[in-house]
Amino acid sequence: MEKRLTNKVHTYQIDFKNAIKDWIDTQDVCVVCGESDKTSDFLKFVYDFTNLTLSKDDFRKRKRTKNQVPQYERCMARRANGEQCTRRKKDGECFCGTHNKGTPHGVVDSSEEETKKTVKIEVWVQDIQGINYYIDSDNNVYMPDDILSNSTTPRKIGEWTINNDGEYHIPNLGV
Repeated sequence: MEKRLTNKVHTYQIDFKNAIKDWIDTQDVCVVCGESDKTSDFLKFVYDFTNLTLSKDDFRKRKRTKNQVPQYERCMARRANGEQCTRRKKDGECFCGTHNKGTPHGVVDSSEEETKKTVKIEVWVQDIQGINYYIDSDNNVYMPDDILSNSTTPRKIGEWTINNDGEYHIPNLGV
């Protein structure tokens, strides 16, 4: 299909350029700049103008991006297949615009849905023997890459202890 379309555009452009030349010839048009005739320069410009080229990307269908609605913002209605509706609730309502009018397949019980609750853990940087580690108040030491990339599930690499002198140690890392 691309080749046929490219050929069609190419022949149309050639026909258009020839039509311009024929019109200039039949109408006896002269392009004059000052005292010199620029008609041939104009026709050279028209014929030398680059043709439209179509690439494979011009024919590729664009992928639609779907937005994920967070669980707490999802409509509480049950769809025909038994799953929860994936649309966003209206403000101050339990249902989306469609299910506000009625819920023919029932309502999803919030108790039966296993909603994962995220817990925010406060971490801080602690210098332990010259190396910065990310630790929390539950004696956990976290992987620095996970903390810096703002991962929702940072990996724990050990547990820290504090000795009588107030120095931090991580026994399972040998620090």
